Amino acid sequence: MIRKSVTILVLFTFALLVSSCDNEIDKKQRKRLNPKEVTNNLAIVHKRNIRIEDQQIDDYLERREWDFIRTKSGLRYNIYQEGVGLHPQDGQGVVLEYTINLIRGDVIYDSKNDGVKLFIVGEGDEPTGLQEAVMLMKVGSRAKLILPSYLAYGLIGDENKVPANATLFYDLYLKEVH
Repeated sequence: MIRKSVTILVLFTFALLVSSCDNEIDKKQRKRLNPKEVTNNLAIVHKRNIRIEDQQIDDYLERREWDFIRTKSGLRYNIYQEGVGLHPQDGQGVVLEYTINLIRGDVIYDSKNDGVKLFIVGEGDEPTGLQEAVMLMKVGSRAKLILPSYLAYGLIGDENKVPANATLFYDLYLKEVH
């Protein structure tokens, strides 16, 4: 029993020495990364991914012959029923009825099952694209939106039903503003 323990201890020590030597060699051979260069490369990749997603959305709309307006941010929207009154402003509360689909059609959230959505415009965890869209609507408006992933839940999704990098299709009804 003691001999077995000593053998295990010797093997463990040997493995630790070998791995620490490898780490020293790796550290010496490894090129130092330039943080500015890494940041620039990530920005280039991110911009390319945005262009690709935007083109996919434009192609999607063109195939369906849908007439959506594109904002500077990349939000696409179509207000198909105009409401009345003023547009919601930052700091005002809104109540929305909604259906949220993945762009491929899968319904992921729906106010009939999940309840109405309440939030303060310009605050909270709601996607940037949704915040932008409600400010274009009036009480009683109905709109369809397409939110690119960078205006929705981004690289990680909502950690529930929205997957990573998901383009989302919203159908909204602005029920109340207060």
